[in-house]
Amino acid sequence: MSKIIVSYRRSDSAAITGRIFDRLVDRYGEESVFMDIDRIPFGTDFRHHIQDALRDADVLLAVIGPSWLGKTADGKSRIIDEADPVKVEIEAALKQGLSVIPVLVDNATMPGAADLPESIRDFAYINAAPIDTGRDFRQHMDRLTRSIDGIIGTDNAAMEVVLARGYPDAPKTSWSARRMAAVVGSLAVVLGGAIIAINLMSERQAPRPMEQAKPQSPPPPRQEAGVPQTSPAPPPPMAQPVPTAPPGAGRPPVIAQPKAVPATTYRVLPNVSGGFQNLRRGPAVKYPIVVPIPAGAGGIELGACRPAEDNTKPWCQATWQGMSGWISSCCIVDEKTGQPPRVD
Repeated sequence: MSKIIVSYRRSDSAAITGRIFDRLVDRYGEESVFMDIDRIPFGTDFRHHIQDALRDADVLLAVIGPSWLGKTADGKSRIIDEADPVKVEIEAALKQGLSVIPVLVDNATMPGAADLPESIRDFAYINAAPIDTGRDFRQHMDRLTRSIDGIIGTDNAAMEVVLARGYPDAPKTSWSARRMAAVVGSLAVVLGGAIIAINLMSERQAPRPMEQAKPQSPPPPRQEAGVPQTSPAPPPPMAQPVPTAPPGAGRPPVIAQPKAVPATTYRVLPNVSGGFQNLRRGPAVKYPIVVPIPAGAGGIELGACRPAEDNTKPWCQATWQGMSGWISSCCIVDEKTGQPPRVD
């Protein structure tokens, strides 16, 4: 499972870092995103603690605000202090060869090489990702998560979230969720057609009851010349055959099942933010994620809709690929008409 570390200075960018952390958790899961690794247990060397926390990480995001250098009262920068936790985090990440992404917030700029200690001077030359705290926040976060996806080496980062949330039978290949859905749907159509064909063949091959042969009357006796005609003796009564039930009697007739009328299904908009729309356990973003549904994925069946608990668009009960929960009506449309769900 991927591991993403968020490094920041509390006095510099605590609020926006919290928003960034929440978006990363929505996409990669709570088990993959870590913040505040510098909360050191008592009696522990914080340098060793940070090194251990970074040992199995994949990416370090260094959130940089206007006061990231940490100017002190005497005009010196905290970043040059050997005991500065932010400096120790970046230094350990660079030594371990981790991918380090500077994230610029609140119109901050990258520090110059002359502003940094020798051990992290290379940090000044890494290309940074700007994150706007206003209306462009979502677009900038989408661009950042695409970069992270390229680093952790998967085109379907949400599949790890599915596996971590108790779906051990989910496919562990590199196929995309959209391709998996197409394969499963094709198999279901083939299986349904085979069942219908077997039922039709069973009806055609069912034996029909045979008609009983009527008994033939014996031919009249021949009349010989000179012999008076006498009435022949009546033949002995023939035993009537006991009627037997025709094969298959007593069994219920095979009745072709009516075809179900397909219910209205919905799909996720192809340009949804982050590439996924989350199916959650309740009608608000505060509830845990059941499964992230990829952009453009269809086959979503909706139930009742209700107002959201967080003053956003209404939420609807939904089922997708056997998993049920709640989904926001903001980013789904009818697969046939392209219209959003109607919420009374």
